[in-house]
Amino acid sequence: MTQLQLSVRSRPTLVLALAVLLLILSLFSLSWSAEITYWGFAPYDSMPLEARPLPGTWQRDLNDFFEYSIGNQTFAAVLLGLGLVFPLLALRKMPNTPERWTRLLVGFALTNFALTAGMMAIIVVMAKLHLELEPDPGYGWMVKFLVPELFLLGLWIVLQVRSIPRRIGPPPAAHMN
Repeated sequence: MTQLQLSVRSRPTLVLALAVLLLILSLFSLSWSAEITYWGFAPYDSMPLEARPLPGTWQRDLNDFFEYSIGNQTFAAVLLGLGLVFPLLALRKMPNTPERWTRLLVGFALTNFALTAGMMAIIVVMAKLHLELEPDPGYGWMVKFLVPELFLLGLWIVLQVRSIPRRIGPPPAAHMN
């Protein structure tokens, strides 16, 4: 047995507490990435009102929703909500053993960190590419960020959902160590 395996087996509640802390930190990283990437939903927020699209157009309505009120917190709320709901659903279906819970929580935390890193990578890479449908600012320019970010978000949701056990209870005897 390796040293890590011995420490996990000898102090499972401490390791579980560290896994919970790691999950909490990963949720903070999700919140941070949502705050940074939400600007893609409000591309006219730094422009004077008279330079923005006319009121009543879809671009202005969508921009105003994500710039003001509850809209500028929507993306973060969705990410944090899903980031909390998926592990809670999984824990509810897992047998109550610290080792299994630790592995599960670390897995969720790692996918959260991967989503944060992917969102940041998309911003860096896509900002350097000249793929604009329209000049900056506007949704024609932001689409190069939004499409990959929404794809990555969909992939993250699939990974999170697939991490949730399909049935409640201990694994079959054939899979036990």
